[in-house]
Amino acid sequence: MRIIDIREDLARSRSRKYATRPLRKIEKLVVHHSGTRGGTPKSFAWYHVHARGWPGIGYHYVISPDGVVFKTNALTTVSYHARGANLGGVGICLVGDFNRSEPTDAQMEALTELLGLLLHHHPGAEIVLHREVKGSRTSCPGLKFPAEGLPR
Repeated sequence: MRIIDIREDLARSRSRKYATRPLRKIEKLVVHHSGTRGGTPKSFAWYHVHARGWPGIGYHYVISPDGVVFKTNALTTVSYHARGANLGGVGICLVGDFNRSEPTDAQMEALTELLGLLLHHHPGAEIVLHREVKGSRTSCPGLKFPAEGLPR
């Protein structure tokens, strides 16, 4: 698995900042889809900052259809990706709309490897889908997302 750190290349608010947390506070690894047919970490960051008014991109990692993993936030960042799970959550977004189609094999392989790596460093963390976060009203990561393939 290849992880490309692009944190410094993404849009950020000039006036707003995300809170931070100690790594020991990580308790959930939250899986998302972008809900779009395409897109890049840069386009998602631009949208989160300029359309939503957030301090930066909401995800910690974005996985492209070819399986490349982009690091988009420090794990100490409390970003906005799943209300109710942001304080202790790591947001992992797969590019695609999985209400329409399934993720690519490359995405699922990269996600499985990334989750394994994160669980190694945060053994008490739980893997959850965004829709499983208490109070969520979303189908994210999509109705065609193969959740049974995730380590749980």
